Amino acid sequence: MPANVEIVLHDLRTPEYSVVDIVNAHITGRKKGDAVLAGMRTDKGFLSVLEERQEPVSLLLDYPTFNRDGSPLRSSSIFYRNGHGRPFATLCINVDNAGIHHAISILQTLANTVAIPRQPGIEPAAPDAEPGRDNIEDLMRDIIDSATALSAGRSRADVKKANLLAVQNMQEKGLFLIKGSVEKAAAALGVTRFTIYNYLDELKNPRR
Repeated sequence: MPANVEIVLHDLRTPEYSVVDIVNAHITGRKKGDAVLAGMRTDKGFLSVLEERQEPVSLLLDYPTFNRDGSPLRSSSIFYRNGHGRPFATLCINVDNAGIHHAISILQTLANTVAIPRQPGIEPAAPDAEPGRDNIEDLMRDIIDSATALSAGRSRADVKKANLLAVQNMQEKGLFLIKGSVEKAAAALGVTRFTIYNYLDELKNPRR
C-alpha cells in the first residue's frame, strides 16, 4: 500500500469510536477507537450519504476533503446499510497528494524562470475556495439550526414532540456521527445529553 493512501474501516453503530482498523494512519492522525470524522476538517460528501436509503451498498467516489491542518485529500467511500436503510459500516480511502502538488509547484517555478509562452486559450486554474469555511463545526451548526427551526412556534405541550422531530432531522442528516454533536444538540434544545440519547432510543424503538 502506498504511503500516501489511508484506508479506514468504520463501525457506524458506534460513531463516537467508529474506527475499527486503519492503514497509514499518519495521513489523518487517527487511530483505532477514534470517532468517525476525527482528524477530518470537512467531509460534507461523506455525511450526505449517511442519510437513510434503500440500497444496501452505495459508493461515493473521488470527493474532496481536508485534514485538520487544511491540507487537501481526495477520498472515496463505500457504505453498507441494514434492512432498515441505516448505514452500519463504511470503508474509506483517503489519498494525500501533497507530494504531487509540491512537485508541480517546483515545475511551475522552473517554468517561470525560462519564460515559457502561454498557449492561447488556456487560462491558469483558479484556486480552490478556502477549506476552513466548510469545516465540521460549521456543518454541525447548519444541521442543528435547520432542525431546530422546524420546532419554532410550538406550544409548551408539544415541546417533546417538537424536540423529537428536531432530533430525527439531525439524525437523518448524519449529525450524531460527529464527535461532540450530542452535547451541541442538547444545548440547542435546552435539554441534557441523556435526554438526547433517550430521544434517539425512542426513535429507534417507536411505541406502537
